[in-house]
Amino acid sequence: MRVFVAILLLILTGCGQQRSVPSIAATSQTVEVDVIVSFLQQRFVSHVPAGTPPVIEDTFSISHLYLSQSHDEFTRSLLSQASDRVPSDLIRDFCNKNKEAQVIWPEIASRLQVRLLSRAEMDSLFSAQRNQKPNGWDRFYAKYPQSPGIITVSRVGFNRKGDMAMFYVGSQSDWLAGSGQIHVFRKQDGKWVEGPFSIGPMWVS
Repeated sequence: MRVFVAILLLILTGCGQQRSVPSIAATSQTVEVDVIVSFLQQRFVSHVPAGTPPVIEDTFSISHLYLSQSHDEFTRSLLSQASDRVPSDLIRDFCNKNKEAQVIWPEIASRLQVRLLSRAEMDSLFSAQRNQKPNGWDRFYAKYPQSPGIITVSRVGFNRKGDMAMFYVGSQSDWLAGSGQIHVFRKQDGKWVEGPFSIGPMWVS
């Protein structure tokens, strides 16, 4: 009888654990998508002609931020800037999630009208030399007229309380026209609001 009860408890406990893991994972991804879609909607979609979907690299990446550093060095440099406004747990989650490039989730494209640009397509568009005509950007705008350029986003890091978020956004619209930086948000009244402060490097071309 005792053996039967022990086995039954193990089965029930195992089933409970299996049900909880997908729920946590789904919630985390959903919130990340909420933050990214909200930002893209405000920063890019609302500033282009109707029916012109922004073009986004199909890979989450922050590699533009540390071209001359390793990921570990970059993480340490961000942690050295930790403060009450940008706590260390928020920084660690952001860095851990973006340690390697990852394919963008299809939920972003289903929530927002965007065009996902693959590495193969980008290499094809920009295969010509910069001084050739048509060059890469000429080809890009011929295919994506009125586009604001190519946008790159990262995964979203959160603090333990879940009321702060940070992620990277970069955009390039020509050879010498682009920028990228990390954005920090707080959740206020159910909405993600960008704070008046930043952290980490910013690149401009």
